[in-house]
Amino acid sequence: MGHSDPYVTVTEPTFVARFLLNPDTDTQDSVANVDAFVDLPDGSRWALTIFTVDEVRRLLARWKKSGEAANGSYFWAVDQLIVPEPGVSAMTTAIRELVRSGEIGSVGVRCEDPD
Repeated sequence: MGHSDPYVTVTEPTFVARFLLNPDTDTQDSVANVDAFVDLPDGSRWALTIFTVDEVRRLLARWKKSGEAANGSYFWAVDQLIVPEPGVSAMTTAIRELVRSGEIGSVGVRCEDPD
């Protein structure tokens, strides 16, 4: 796909992570809300939605005004991972530990084989 590929891919010995950045608003260093897919050597693929703490705070404040989520009284997502800092690097650090500990299977949602 070349230039139009929306994914930023990080390849490590224990996983490959693909981050679906919005080309209009996200950079690798600033991304604060992103869908990611993690492929493990066993062939499994896991989906995560990664937010920064500040992004969650921003969304709650917006919902308080809009009335969503009981006026911003809660925030949840099935496959949610919250990280302290924005950027692909911080997110990759978190994914690396989830894979190492085996917790990726609890946090992520398993994707069906795309083939």
